[in-house]
Amino acid sequence: MLQRLRTGNLPLTAISLAGVLTLFGIIFVTSATYDPDQALGMGREARAQLQWWLIALVAAVGVGHVRLSFWKELAWPLYVLALLVIGFMIAAADTPLVPRIKGQANWIVLGSLRVQPVEMIKLATLIALARLLSYPWFNVREWQHLGLALVIAGLPSALIAKSADMGSALTFVPMAAGVLVVSGMRFRHFAMLALAVVGLAALVIAFLPRDGYQWKRIQAWQNPDAYALAEAYQTARSVRSIGSGQGTGKGWAAGDQNRLGWVPEKHTDLILAVVGEETGFAGTLPLVLLIAGFGAACLIAAGRCRDPAGTLLCAGFASLIVGQASINLAVATNLMPVTGVTLPFISYGGSSLLACWIGVGLVTGACADRKSKGSLGGLTR
Repeated sequence: MLQRLRTGNLPLTAISLAGVLTLFGIIFVTSATYDPDQALGMGREARAQLQWWLIALVAAVGVGHVRLSFWKELAWPLYVLALLVIGFMIAAADTPLVPRIKGQANWIVLGSLRVQPVEMIKLATLIALARLLSYPWFNVREWQHLGLALVIAGLPSALIAKSADMGSALTFVPMAAGVLVVSGMRFRHFAMLALAVVGLAALVIAFLPRDGYQWKRIQAWQNPDAYALAEAYQTARSVRSIGSGQGTGKGWAAGDQNRLGWVPEKHTDLILAVVGEETGFAGTLPLVLLIAGFGAACLIAAGRCRDPAGTLLCAGFASLIVGQASINLAVATNLMPVTGVTLPFISYGGSSLLACWIGVGLVTGACADRKSKGSLGGLTR
């Protein structure tokens, strides 16, 4: 079950970039929650984020030492457990245990601790997809097999969307797409499915309750001026903050939009607004490139895996991180409606940071596992 980690087998670039991104996040969570009475200005959230990073590192090291074969054996139990957790959250919504916060019942509250299970559910679904597509009998070029993979990926996403967490549900799409493409999916099948997803999204939007939370968010995106003081307030302030940073920004912890509290959710979903205001284009572009570089490093790690399940796991995690980051950046710049998705490694949140680093651990373990061999898409590993 356990394996030794040797430097030569580790995805050092991916690990290093994850560390840089997390440090970047802590710096700007500190700025967003700046407390002059604390050392280095680190407020409660910044200190908590640093503590979660330490916990996440320990978890990543532990997961990295676990052989890929162990996760393959646990793939289906973990997936079933994930579905049960989603079912529980739907059933317990609007209770003290699963309260509805800002229109979404996606947190489990245990005293002072708030846990967002969807972050781990994404990883459980990814492991199940990697296990399914790596079976010798599975052929992604056949519709019946492709349909099975879509059900595995789509079921948790649909249930999460039912709990009004549309943003988290959307993150399953790039993750599943990355796994399917790497496994050798036909281009015409991909194109047909992309059109089907767009059509389904349009259908869902058409039947949203006109007085509902999600419908108002879409209307605010289409007509921000009419909702500037309500549903469009977040993105309006975010766009203003990012634009005010111009080329080089106003300096760390010196952004007036940030310090005066005009940007809501500035340390979580809209942390890009703080980065844009205080570092300008000169700081925002490197952040985007670091995220893209992390995705590329995970794809390179995928190519080094000897087991096809490891290849799919690394590629899927790269797609998940880059896809979720793209959604977050699109929301912050008003290119899509507000969805409530964090910026991986950057935004404040223990559940998100822990899940990101567990994903890094999975990628590390997949690369380090040199015992198993397999074939994927006609290429022997």
